[in-house]
Amino acid sequence: MAVDQIVINNPGRVAAIEWHISGSYPLYNAEGRGKMYRYPPPYNGGYATPWAWIDGKQRGYQYYNWSGYVSQQLEVPADVGVNLSGSYDPTSRQGEVTAEFVNETGSPLQAVAFAAITEDSLYYQGPNGDPWHNHVCRDYLPDQYGTTVDLSATGSDTVVLPYDIRYDWNPEKCRIVVYLQNMTMQPDSSLPVYQGAETPVMDLVGVEEQEPERQRIFGFGLSVSPNPVTEIGFFRFQAPVGSRYALDVFAADGRLVRSLSGDVTGADMSAAWDRRDDAGQRVARGIYAYRLRAGAGTSSGKLVVAD
Repeated sequence: MAVDQIVINNPGRVAAIEWHISGSYPLYNAEGRGKMYRYPPPYNGGYATPWAWIDGKQRGYQYYNWSGYVSQQLEVPADVGVNLSGSYDPTSRQGEVTAEFVNETGSPLQAVAFAAITEDSLYYQGPNGDPWHNHVCRDYLPDQYGTTVDLSATGSDTVVLPYDIRYDWNPEKCRIVVYLQNMTMQPDSSLPVYQGAETPVMDLVGVEEQEPERQRIFGFGLSVSPNPVTEIGFFRFQAPVGSRYALDVFAADGRLVRSLSGDVTGADMSAAWDRRDDAGQRVARGIYAYRLRAGAGTSSGKLVVAD
């Protein structure tokens, strides 16, 4: 329940994966267990549950501390942007997810892209007393070892992954979570996550019917300039002509600050944010998150507001 509340309190900003690691439990997933074992044992030389890793840092078993750790991580500027889209055919229960990773730094990065299918609203009376489970790991794409991604300075790389929704999973409750992680162990025993994104599987239905515009969905090319923003920030992106876009800006505490929307009228679009909230008040300096939705694609990142 603690994880559910964190996700609810940070809409569009937190993507969660719940691993069930005991082979005797009905929600067990071997790949999820394998992914957890890629972290060093956090508890007296072994593993224990529940246990949280937040952006690749182990944060213990005390539920009441997790929200604070998440808030801290949301204030850290991201080095990578993620553009996520794809397709899903309800008849064959097969689809394809495409993740474009954009390096927003001046240094090259090598990392591993992980993609997981999660499912919500699963009933199981577990030993901890929680009968309903969300964000449950169902599958890793292609597996728990991920896909190596090489990003040149300010460059991008794209990963395309096919997937299947099994017949005992409810596609209306399934999401695809993608994240880019540094798999080199750090001195604090963390494996830092650069950035992540997620999309409901059913949001990808029908994308194949828009084939002429599909490449534009895959290549939002979303950027913000200047960053830091002092007076006006310009969001530049590409999206299917004729679609609608929605751009949301969030404060570090997850509060929605400003919503911008409009029609995509050309191949190269720009939306201006005047550093004001929806009430017309100038926002304080700090770190803010943004999320762009257009067509079947979603892209997110962080920006800095400075005086």
